[in-house]
Amino acid sequence: MDDFALANKYLDAGDGGKALPIFTRLAEQGRLDAMHSIAHSYLYGIGGFPLDYDLAFTWFTRAANNGCPQAMYHLGLCNAEGYGTPVDPVQSLAWYKQSAEHGDEDAMFRVGHCYERGFGTEASPAQAKKWYKRAASF
Repeated sequence: MDDFALANKYLDAGDGGKALPIFTRLAEQGRLDAMHSIAHSYLYGIGGFPLDYDLAFTWFTRAANNGCPQAMYHLGLCNAEGYGTPVDPVQSLAWYKQSAEHGDEDAMFRVGHCYERGFGTEASPAQAKKWYKRAASF
């Protein structure tokens, strides 16, 4: 079992205290999945991690800036909901689009939703339909 799998085993068992040092070491080595796991655990309070939106936002930012599409999606969510950062619809849409361009179908759906509702952009039924279709094609 590699270290990432071991950290996930600890996380699944509710022992974030054992998972965090392993994830952190892997993240410091550049593992995007480890950065995302730390952020995700703080955002949702998984595996004994405390809810900490500021730390979640920090780790999602680090992972997204290194090319992690799932972290880009979650930064869109953070900006939409105000998790660890002020609500910013324009920035939310930008992160969703960036994630969508990397093939994340959940982000594609969110981009469509933003265009449907006029969240971070002018409402555009045509753009909403385009993004919803793109998401549904996966």
